[in-house]
Amino acid sequence: MSGYRLSKIADDDLLSIFRYTLETWGEEQLQIYLGLLETARDVISANPFCPGSRSREDLAIGCRIFRAGKHDLVYRVKEDHIEIARILHESMDFENQVAEQDFPSAV
Repeated sequence: MSGYRLSKIADDDLLSIFRYTLETWGEEQLQIYLGLLETARDVISANPFCPGSRSREDLAIGCRIFRAGKHDLVYRVKEDHIEIARILHESMDFENQVAEQDFPSAV
């Protein structure tokens, strides 16, 4: 794989995660969590079917998820990259938060 594309809504998810983490836990924890999310992104960009990734075809065609801390990266594999549609907290109702149009190529 040669990289990733982040949807607008996933970018918004990240901003929300960053704000919450900074306000609740502070700058040091924000940097730690940012590193965790970046590492997860890099892992699935290098090997989208890596151990720990799971198919979630019930959410969208080709959809997969990968856990990073308390969040899941929701993505699918394209020919030369992955598309990250959402970054959702584990407590969220994924069925109501993920739709086909959330993926970058669906726009």
